[in-house]
Amino acid sequence: MKFQVLGIKSVISSERDINKIANEFLSSIEERIKIPIEQITSPDQFSSDAIPLIYVQTGGSENLFQELLPSLPRPITLLTNGIMNSLAASIEILTYSQQNNIKSEIIHGEIEYIAKRLSELQKIHQTKQTLAKARLGVIGMPSDWLIASNVDKQKAKQKFGCDILDIDINELITFSQQEYKIDSTLIAELKKRPFAEEELKKALNIYGAIKALIEKYQLTGVTLRCFDLLDTLHSTGCIALALLNSEGIPASCEGDVPSLITMVILNSLFGEAGFMVNPSSLKIENNSMIVAHCTLPINMTNSYSLTTHFESGIGVAVKGQLPEQKAMIFKVSPNLDDYFVSEIDITSNLCETNLCRTQIEIVLKEDVRYFITKPCGNHHIISLHNNPTLITNLMNNFS
Repeated sequence: MKFQVLGIKSVISSERDINKIANEFLSSIEERIKIPIEQITSPDQFSSDAIPLIYVQTGGSENLFQELLPSLPRPITLLTNGIMNSLAASIEILTYSQQNNIKSEIIHGEIEYIAKRLSELQKIHQTKQTLAKARLGVIGMPSDWLIASNVDKQKAKQKFGCDILDIDINELITFSQQEYKIDSTLIAELKKRPFAEEELKKALNIYGAIKALIEKYQLTGVTLRCFDLLDTLHSTGCIALALLNSEGIPASCEGDVPSLITMVILNSLFGEAGFMVNPSSLKIENNSMIVAHCTLPINMTNSYSLTTHFESGIGVAVKGQLPEQKAMIFKVSPNLDDYFVSEIDITSNLCETNLCRTQIEIVLKEDVRYFITKPCGNHHIISLHNNPTLITNLMNNFS
């Protein structure tokens, strides 16, 4: 991955001086971001796998931009160091672009700020590419109670580029009858936590079966209609999903596709798919809530134990302790047009008997009444990374 920079300047500017300033400016950025920056001389040299930048080098370049605009890739990202009235020209260009409903922004400031923003653009570009190549497997269709969480597969393809494949849950059930060779280090780690060996074996066969399906269908991520396994396999997918997410394979519960798309985004941006939670209770007066679920990536936890699935009392679920720190909650809506994101503080880990196994209390920066006025469905995703602005910038690239 690289940046490609097309410089635009006034025809009366000194070519030698401008080139010297450009080389020094771009080299100082490249040194900080550790990503190649290639200078090009015409719009037809932009490649589809590069991140395009328009480097406004001087004042008086507005008309040249206007001439080039039909052939420039979108969105328009203007880079300027402010020398020779280049910031003034950039502001005029930005105003013109916005008047014509073209997404655009100016990147300008100290080198450290510019480098940070370009690094964010690199993450956004990478995530868009990840989504465009994603193959998401829905094993067994969404659970019956997710009445508001269906996703239009064609719209998902148009908006994000991802393919959504339906996989018969009977294929998973058949695969789960086999025994799989599980990494010995993983087995040893799980066995440090006392649990019935036969139950753990069944749960790990489900994990092995899902991995076999991932390989068979070349999947980027999966979502599992997990409650169907209670009667057929007398087990659950909780530990399987916990392990997959820890390995960097986004995996959501209950056939929830919007949650899976959310987790794919988080995994691409931050290397962590996140903790898929049920909201359990709200306290409006202090903008807090309790969330819980029976699985989460085990590498998100300070510590964890193995227990049974809450609703059924069978299978192997995960009770994790999360670090009490600033974090983030995020969810893409089922219609794929909206989303919710907020910084949060994880204030405590709970141990209530009437909730799913991993339970935390969080305080939100955004208004908690969102959940009881216009939510993006039931499930939401907790990430230990805290960068709502990056999420917003990414999602604005799709709208």
